Amino acid sequence: MITKNKFRAVLLAASLLTLNGLASLANTIAYTAPVGETPGKFAGEIPVKRINGVLLPDGLAKFDGDELTLAAVPDWLFDRDTVLTGAIVRAEYASQTSNSVIGGLVYFYDGQWLNNLASPKMPDTIELLDGTQLTGKIYARLGQAFAFKPADGGQRKINFTDIKTISSPRAYTFNIPVPTTRITPADTTMTFDASSIVLMPSGVAGRIAMAKKAVLPQSHLPGTEQGISNRSIATFVALDIANDIIPAIAIPLVLSPWTQQAALNEIRKVNIQSQLAGQGSPLAIPVPVAVPVR
Repeated sequence: MITKNKFRAVLLAASLLTLNGLASLANTIAYTAPVGETPGKFAGEIPVKRINGVLLPDGLAKFDGDELTLAAVPDWLFDRDTVLTGAIVRAEYASQTSNSVIGGLVYFYDGQWLNNLASPKMPDTIELLDGTQLTGKIYARLGQAFAFKPADGGQRKINFTDIKTISSPRAYTFNIPVPTTRITPADTTMTFDASSIVLMPSGVAGRIAMAKKAVLPQSHLPGTEQGISNRSIATFVALDIANDIIPAIAIPLVLSPWTQQAALNEIRKVNIQSQLAGQGSPLAIPVPVAVPVR
């Protein structure tokens, strides 16, 4: 029989385990405030689930100086891979009584999922600190600047320190909420524990897309070719391939609809040859149907 004291002890132990588990979910992030011409910098990693309409399985936001990369596990793979790379144009810190926010502006310029954020033809609009607005296309990163081609002029270089904001489907503001009590300042650098990061698109169209369900992009990396479907496996099992057909044909590990049909045709050929040779009745093969690839 469990007494009240024992029950309280068990409850206390469970509470401590829960708190320890929640604490282990926090990640240590270091932030260095900008000084003069030197921009603000970050270091550390934070889990992230999505960016706009793009799902990030086992996602991780990785800060390295003035760069932010997003890693995720592409479809049909098991390990994380870098899918987006962005330049941190601006980093800021806002302190409040109980909670603080550390964030900034990032422009994603590279990565295998870059076109999943928006069409490459979508323009970028840069607003400078002096109020000038430039619409065109950011073509590359040049250290602490962008190579920018305006819609009505020649290509020019725009320094990060001259940029107020960027309106683009590839530009995002990021915010890392953290309790002020967890911030440990040291000169111009502070470290803090954080468990989440919020990525918000700077453009109106991007904010509308945030309301939609995130989708996992189709991967084109080597090793992500789609494999044989469960329906195809059931078809081959029904044909008793393991016992009767393996000596006659070699089935590839990765089957497309075409190779699956070729395998079924080979089975029919073996059946005909077996029947002509008097080796017994042929195997019953169902009428071929379109075999979907997952």
